[in-house]
Amino acid sequence: MEKFTVVTGVAAPMLMTNINTDLIAPSLMPGHTPDQTAKLTLRDKMFANLRFTPDGKPREDFVLNQPRYAQARIILAGPNFGCGSSRETAVWSLMEAGRRCGIAPSFGDSFHYNSFQNGVLPLKLDMASIERIAGALQRSNASEMTIDLTRCELSVPGLDPIPFELSEDRRAPLLDGVDQLDFMLRSRDAIDAWEHQDATARPWAYTIGTKDALTTG
Repeated sequence: MEKFTVVTGVAAPMLMTNINTDLIAPSLMPGHTPDQTAKLTLRDKMFANLRFTPDGKPREDFVLNQPRYAQARIILAGPNFGCGSSRETAVWSLMEAGRRCGIAPSFGDSFHYNSFQNGVLPLKLDMASIERIAGALQRSNASEMTIDLTRCELSVPGLDPIPFELSEDRRAPLLDGVDQLDFMLRSRDAIDAWEHQDATARPWAYTIGTKDALTTG
């Protein structure tokens, strides 16, 4: 998994509420048959029902179809981004397209979890701050901002640095480029030592279901 330390890139404003996983990673592609859709990459299908008309033509007014935002690495969103079904393909499609971070006031629970497992940062900021960032980027020439996960700080042209909070158990795996399981397995020796100590102190807890436990229970 690609490490997330300092990411600089264009941020695309999609300040809608309830952008769900069906919109992020749709099952069908406008203007394509199901068989044709199945052969497309997740990147090609990302936001397809927002990017294209029903007959498959690009919508010029959709933000990611505009040259300024076509290569955006960051998405500025409204509340409840990634709500809906638990499909992990929503995160995979963003990652395939080079989107490394979604900034929103809140996220769907499954999407929030899946993002951390795949190297995408779901960063929570209040809506007023997100709108302020979007406005500053609109006024800038490049619409670029920087997310520094090593310092937990956002840099936006024309604004003072914006600090953010992220728990260390979420932050550290992203910095190292590993998922939660691999991160926990780094503590395997400590886990084994604790289990050995606990089994010595509470042997009955490790014999539940055995013949002896049923006899003495």
